[in-house]
Amino acid sequence: MFEEKNDFETTKEIEELSDLNNQIYEVNSAPLEKKEESIEEKHQSDFFTPPKKRKWKDKIKSWWQKRSKKQKIFILVGTFFVLVFLLAGIFFLIGKRNKKEEIPKQPEVILQEENYRYENGTLIFLNANKEEIGKYNCENQNEELCFVSYYSAEDAFDVEKQIYEDNTPVLTRSAIIDNTYVFINDNPKKDEERIKVYNMKTNFSDAIYKKVKKVDANKYILKNETNLYGLVEFKNNEILTKLDFTYSYLGFTPNEKNYYISVQNNRNFVIDETGKNISKAIEGTIKNINDQYIKVQLDNGKYEVYNYNNQNIFKESYDYAELYDDYVALLNDTKLYLKFYDKNKLNEEAISLTTKDYVKTSIYDKNNTLKETKESFAIEENGDIITITIKNNEETSTKMINKAEGVLNKSLRNLNYFDGKLYIYSNTEKTELLGSYNCSNKNNVTKGDKNLKNCTLAQDTIFEDNDYEIPGSVGAIPIFNQRFIFISDNPELVNETNQNIVLYDLKKSTNLGKYREVNTYSYTGTKEITFSTVTDLQVVAKNQSGNYGVIKINLTDIAGHIGFNYSSIEKLRDYYVAKDANGYLLLSKNNGASLTSAIPYKIRNYGKDYVKVVHNGNYYIYDFKGKQITKTGLKYIELYDNFFAGVDTNNKLGIYTYEKSDKNILSGNELIQLNLNKYYGNGMLAFKVSGNEILVGHENAYVPAPQQIVLPVEE
Repeated sequence: MFEEKNDFETTKEIEELSDLNNQIYEVNSAPLEKKEESIEEKHQSDFFTPPKKRKWKDKIKSWWQKRSKKQKIFILVGTFFVLVFLLAGIFFLIGKRNKKEEIPKQPEVILQEENYRYENGTLIFLNANKEEIGKYNCENQNEELCFVSYYSAEDAFDVEKQIYEDNTPVLTRSAIIDNTYVFINDNPKKDEERIKVYNMKTNFSDAIYKKVKKVDANKYILKNETNLYGLVEFKNNEILTKLDFTYSYLGFTPNEKNYYISVQNNRNFVIDETGKNISKAIEGTIKNINDQYIKVQLDNGKYEVYNYNNQNIFKESYDYAELYDDYVALLNDTKLYLKFYDKNKLNEEAISLTTKDYVKTSIYDKNNTLKETKESFAIEENGDIITITIKNNEETSTKMINKAEGVLNKSLRNLNYFDGKLYIYSNTEKTELLGSYNCSNKNNVTKGDKNLKNCTLAQDTIFEDNDYEIPGSVGAIPIFNQRFIFISDNPELVNETNQNIVLYDLKKSTNLGKYREVNTYSYTGTKEITFSTVTDLQVVAKNQSGNYGVIKINLTDIAGHIGFNYSSIEKLRDYYVAKDANGYLLLSKNNGASLTSAIPYKIRNYGKDYVKVVHNGNYYIYDFKGKQITKTGLKYIELYDNFFAGVDTNNKLGIYTYEKSDKNILSGNELIQLNLNKYYGNGMLAFKVSGNEILVGHENAYVPAPQQIVLPVEE
């Protein structure tokens, strides 16, 4: 029974609650339904609260009071949940609307580079004036996946390098070609090697490549998808293949002939633009070339220089080598040498460097700001002057080399001259140095010079003026015993008082004496170095005071022989003719002792006990004691043991004895008429005496004279 009442009451309560809700709805909807009010109702509404409003309040209040506590709780809880759901719905709708309105637009991505701009998935290509010249729609719309390609940095040539602080290379953006062609990376992966050749005018992409390397504004080396290299040229809006894609490597470093470095069947070749092999196969890694030579790095890191016939030019390996037009820089242990390709040197003494940064390297930070440049040396040329700048961080020093000196040295045998210094070698290859000499007067060598002028090899001076012989060409004095050398070291304006010849010991690097003139009687007839081994060589010399003496060159030393006490000395056959304050003397070569008394006039030759002299153009005879034998001067005299020949002013020949110098002893006492006027020296002479026969010289032959010598009978 209790259960049934409960059910009934619950159902009834629900019906009453529903009725209440309907009434609330009608109250809220009432203003929408206009009813005509009577005059009386209207009048009442002006003075009383609207009865309808009061009525609903009262009803609701009455209704509420009739509810049990349980019903009130139920109603409140239900109302609460209705309100919660209602508010939640309102907030959901408002939030959804706001969210929709606040969805941000896709942000614009703009990236400006050297020759293009990436803008929201499009590459916009720019000319030098940053003006738009074309577009490309990226397949992969990301500025790190779609961009104008970089040139490959795979080449290992010894050219100036740019790297980041982590040693990765600074890449160079590829150029836009003829405002038409551009190399593009557009790949799903950043490091993927797929490069398009894109024509921005036709919007067409050519074949796919893996690498691109620039040769010049129109020629490019490409690596295709099968890993083979070729050369293409962009010309007249076409892509022309210059070298077929058949090479496993192709590289280019600037050179006058536009040669390329290729790898064919695992061998290195230099080729031209037609694909012709210019060189033979080269072992090692080619690091650079010029039009004739190749520098190669071996597996051990050493460098060698080859010609195109694969011949090692210098037969040696070096820590580093750098090719220039007509010479090469060679380095070992930070010591720098310059050599012509024919092996002739441009410097003898090494130029010391402070670092081993032989290849110039510029180092940048991640913001592409230059942080440091490493370079151990730099070479510049101005005419014939080569300037070598030696670098050590911020400190620099310079060394000058005169290329004209190196060129001149090529024509000098066993001798080089560099920057005021003579270098003497024992071999013609100039690799075995005997010693060097620092010149007091440097040579000013200019282009085209054939000889050294101020500081060079000394030459013999012929002091002799006699009737014995006429020497030939003197030439440069030899180097004696590969040690002793005479060097002429004179100022530009040289004269008799300031000329200087130094006797120098190459082994001890010591000056042994200074002279104005010397005569070693070598008479080499050449300006080149020659060598002579001597054990007791007598040299006539004129010292700085103008006096003459004789020195000896022995095997290991220099010694004085005849004191410098004479105003002249000359060699005459087995003796010296010397002059002192009293006159002329015949001196012994062995000890310098005089064989004669002083003779007042210049001795021209000597015989067994007599000398002939010249005074005022006429010949006379004196004996060794200084006694005059002939009283009358003759045009010429020739001495023999038992008689002498005399030629008079009429060029007639007579034969005379020393005892009776005025009596002709030719048969018939007749003089012989001579045809020639040459009486001594080499070649055809005016006459010759053979036994008691006289031969008269003609242009082509000697003819016997009819007269003969008739010696007087001894009493």
